[in-house]
Amino acid sequence: MQTTAGRPKDLEKRKQILEASKALFLKHGYHGSSMNQIAKEAGVTKLTVYNHFKDKENLFTCAIEATCEESIAARPLTLNADCDFQQEFFHACELALNVISLPEALKLEHLLLELAAEQNPLALQFYNASHQRMCVVWQDFFQQAAQFGFIQMAAVEKQTDLILSLLLGLRHHEVLLGIRNPPSTAEKHQIILDSMELFLLKYNPTTSY
Repeated sequence: MQTTAGRPKDLEKRKQILEASKALFLKHGYHGSSMNQIAKEAGVTKLTVYNHFKDKENLFTCAIEATCEESIAARPLTLNADCDFQQEFFHACELALNVISLPEALKLEHLLLELAAEQNPLALQFYNASHQRMCVVWQDFFQQAAQFGFIQMAAVEKQTDLILSLLLGLRHHEVLLGIRNPPSTAEKHQIILDSMELFLLKYNPTTSY
């Protein structure tokens, strides 16, 4: 979702404001960050902030969208008929786990839960920019995979639900609660192999039920 900003006049200042707001929102949360603090951190006046972003909600949404897009769009998931699907599937899973395990991503999830708990409408915008954006990337990947015959043609929403459930599961909830550390590189490797194996048991093109 592309959010409409205020009246951007200076792209460099807009970037400074976004960077400052991302840092403050992640550190202090939505309610703990003020437009005054953001202006000071960005080295601009409060009026400049409002000239670029009409209000705090707009700035928050733009900052979250930018943060999520930088991570999720870091490596396009593009297949072709001659590619090594197993390798590409592994890389896609690796990208997802790496993005989700970033300290910034974990802070974002805590922030999302905080907003959801108070039934703040910003939670849905946040979800669409982060979780839903990740789902769209996976759905496109599985659509391509089915077209090239690497997996069975099926509802990409169900395939996406399955792979993300396998990759995350109860373990990710424990990480969010702080009772388990994010997986190490070796642990991620094994998680990915196990997830791929279970996924392909169901969607391998030679499998029939």
